[in-house]
Amino acid sequence: MSTPKPPMSSTVLRQPSQNLGTRRLPVLDGNVRTKMSLDEERQPDVKATLRDTFALELAEVERESRDKGLTQGLLEGGKQARAQLTEALAKQEQQWLKKEASLRASLETERLQLAQLVEALSLQQKQLMPAMEPLVGRLALAVVTRLLGQHTDTRSLVADLARQAIEEYQLTGPMRIRVARADYETLLRLAPDDALLTSLQVDPQASAGSCLIDFEVGQLDVGVQTQLAKAASVLTEQGDECVARA
Repeated sequence: MSTPKPPMSSTVLRQPSQNLGTRRLPVLDGNVRTKMSLDEERQPDVKATLRDTFALELAEVERESRDKGLTQGLLEGGKQARAQLTEALAKQEQQWLKKEASLRASLETERLQLAQLVEALSLQQKQLMPAMEPLVGRLALAVVTRLLGQHTDTRSLVADLARQAIEEYQLTGPMRIRVARADYETLLRLAPDDALLTSLQVDPQASAGSCLIDFEVGQLDVGVQTQLAKAASVLTEQGDECVARA
């Protein structure tokens, strides 16, 4: 009987009853799976751990972000407010300039109108005085006539001169007749109810016989001395004309 030979190193031993195509792999049973699930539940949450670890840093970052946003908002708001204020001031200044220009134009218009009115009054006075010359001559002659004896002691000569001048020149409107105190008292004594008394005014500097009538467009001197001078001038001119004709 022969002795079996030991297997060579290159020889592969196989089990006769095993088939590689039908070989079953080992699996975990239920107990093993439950143990692994419990172990997984016991492991800490990485996100929660990181969140807890960096909570202060995250809070600081959030605070800095809020502060930065608030500061930026304040800067933007301030810039916008300054722009609106500048625009409002510019509009207000334009309104003031327009109002000032309007007032200046109105004042200039009124000044021109006043200058035209003064010029018109001056021209009217220049045209009025030459037209009054014939009346002045007639009034002077009336004074001479009264002084020659037709004037009685029952009437005030100054009052009659003023009344005749008002009638001759057709003076109307408010007027002031300045006379001496003696002539005012004479009229008050002779005719206390005379309506002319309301227009008379005592002038402390006026001499007896003087009479100045202030009316709207000027002043008229109808005093006795003035009328005598005009009468003398008229009589002199008439005498010269008579001499010339002779």
